[in-house]
Amino acid sequence: MGSLKGILKIAASGSLMLLMACTAGSRPGPNPGAVTPGLGVKEAALFDTRQKVEEALGKPESETVNPFNSSNVIVQYPTRGLEISYLDGAVGSVVLYAPGQRDGVNWQTYQGSTSEGIWPESNVKTIKSTLGKPVKEFPQAIVYPGLWIRLDNGGEVESFSISKDEAGMLKNN
Repeated sequence: MGSLKGILKIAASGSLMLLMACTAGSRPGPNPGAVTPGLGVKEAALFDTRQKVEEALGKPESETVNPFNSSNVIVQYPTRGLEISYLDGAVGSVVLYAPGQRDGVNWQTYQGSTSEGIWPESNVKTIKSTLGKPVKEFPQAIVYPGLWIRLDNGGEVESFSISKDEAGMLKNN
């Protein structure tokens, strides 16, 4: 009976630690200022040419041409945590992934954060307490000007999408 009590005590303390970890803030990201909502990341700004991006990042690890629009090419740098969408050869959007396996790709985390220290490894509580109330909230996304934060089914950060500021259009919807 004593060992059962011990096991239950360990299980209860483990559950408490897990609960505390889920509700606690997250650590700030590296390289503050490397991510600029609405503009891009240090190596790839919106409207940069592919040549300029590849000078900074090298050749992508994979490339996919949109079957419905051949002027849209999506390139991936999973070991750098970046996906870049080009439209007519210029950066149209930049996606930064949290670590993990998605669609058969093993993503690492982009090693940069906003000037406030927000990055794909930040949790939602930290993001909201740091950036304030989002412009819009959806079941699987929170939106700030120039930054869409996509959430997985468990409500954890899956990726950041940086594109032109569509957030302003959402204010009235």
